[in-house]
Parts: sequence; structure tokens; C-alpha cells
Amino acid sequence: MNSSLISEGSHRVAVYYQTQYDPSLAANSPFGFYVTTLPLIGLITHLLLAAFHINFDDVSVHLNDFVPEAPIFVQMWADIAVLQQNGIKVIGMLGGAAPGTYTCLTPDLFDTYYPVLRDYIRRFKLDGLDLDVEQDTPLDDILHLMDQLKHDFGEDFIITFAPVASALEEGANLSGFDYIELENKAGHMISWYNAQFYSGFGNFFPDDLYLAIVNFGKGLDPSRLVATTLTNPADGFGFIDIDEIISSAKNLSEMHHFNFGGVAGWEYFNSLPGADNEPYLWAQQMSDAMHELKANQT
Repeated sequence: MNSSLISEGSHRVAVYYQTQYDPSLAANSPFGFYVTTLPLIGLITHLLLAAFHINFDDVSVHLNDFVPEAPIFVQMWADIAVLQQNGIKVIGMLGGAAPGTYTCLTPDLFDTYYPVLRDYIRRFKLDGLDLDVEQDTPLDDILHLMDQLKHDFGEDFIITFAPVASALEEGANLSGFDYIELENKAGHMISWYNAQFYSGFGNFFPDDLYLAIVNFGKGLDPSRLVATTLTNPADGFGFIDIDEIISSAKNLSEMHHFNFGGVAGWEYFNSLPGADNEPYLWAQQMSDAMHELKANQT
């Protein structure tokens, strides 16, 4: 089934795609073993391409260690275009654990650094940005960035955030601003939150924290809360088994009249149960589960 048939408003299946070349496998290209995303067609709704960084010293944007137009990414961009032709939205993840990106988007530096980012979004036809703010950043700087993105790319441009899950109930937070205040001021511009339920900042099984976030303060509609979990224990702390993820997703959906934002996996290349050789199997199982839930939605 074409992934575009799944509602944009719920039951998303997304994967983060940061490792384009798997160092554990024998090379199948001049740059190493290329991990293609083409098997994800029909399985996911969104590909979260990680990680874009803005570099202060030379006023540049890198995708991981290279400029986005580098030869190492030529095949990746060709495959991504095919995904988009098949209804999958491709969202660039901006920021992450490496500091510095959001320091380049302060009011005094914005006009110098933002245009470089804007031009790459246009050049590679990204459908949105996932703002992963893991450094102390003033809320006003984030609001300014969002306003400019909507001005430049229109209301259909997808803006998501990737906070640690606890930040959505004003707990531990890596971003330096209050997400409840962000939601109150600019929730209409935020498509959804890819909350990180791992690394000690929350767990998706049992589902207590997801429920706490949905019910915190004025509440957050479950259709706008995507649970991001680890796909392999090698990728970080707090891995839970795929069966537990599906169990929580089903339970939460039933509690909310089958209204559920969906799931995301960090990250694609070594996802269990298929691991390096068949990483798409995680997405396949999640897709099957989300389609079942979608069929029950009223």
C-alpha cells in the first residue's frame, strides 16, 4: 500500500536516516556499504534525514560530515526523490547532539547563516524540518526561525520538534526553552512532536509518560505526539523490543478512539529485527500495526 494513503494526521511511521553508509558491511560503492531507503516505499510516511548542521567558521551547512551536494550523497538524493514520488515526506533534521547550529540563528547572525540553510532546503526539495534543539536556545530565536520558514516555504512546510519526552511535561530538557510555552505561542505552526522516549528521558513501555504528556496542562492531542524509540540497543540507552512498542501503540490508540500520532525509529540502518541486512523489517512491522489501528479509527 502506498504510504501516502495513511493520514497525515495520525498513525505515522517514520525513521531517522543518519547512517547512509554502514561501516560493518563490505563496500558496495566507492564510499562503503550504501544503505538504500528504497525498501521503505509503502512502509513509512516520513523519512527524517539526519543530521544537518550549520557551521559557524565558514558559514556552511553540512549533512553529517559533508556538504549536502558532496558525491557521497548523490545516490541518496536520487533515492530520496523516488521516495517523494511515492508519497513519502522527507524532513531534514536540524541540530542534534553536535552543538552550534542554533547559535548561528541568533538575531545578529540570522541573516548571515539562515540563507545557506534555506537554499539547501530549496535545492533538495525537503518537505520540512525537524528541529532537534540540544543546546540552550532562547525561545524567541526558535519562533523567529519558524516564522521565516513558513514565510519562505508556505503553510504546507512541515515543522516538527524532537524534544526528549520528559520536556513535554516540563521535566528534564535539553533545549533551554519551555515546550509548553512554545506550544501555547506557536503550536499552530508545529505539525507534531517526535518525542525521544529513550536515553533516560522517558520510556514508551509502559505508556505512562505518553499519557502524562497528552494530559499535561492544556493537553496535547495524541495525533501530534509521535513516539520515537531506539531500533537497536547498539544505538543508545533505553531500547525496548518492537513487540512492546506495538503493544503500547495499540493500547494508546484504543484509549483515544484510535487517534494516535505514530512511531518513529532511531535509526534506520541497523533496525531490528532485520538488523544490517534487512533494516526495513522494523518499518514493515510498524506499518502493519499502524494500518490495523487506522482501520479501526472512527
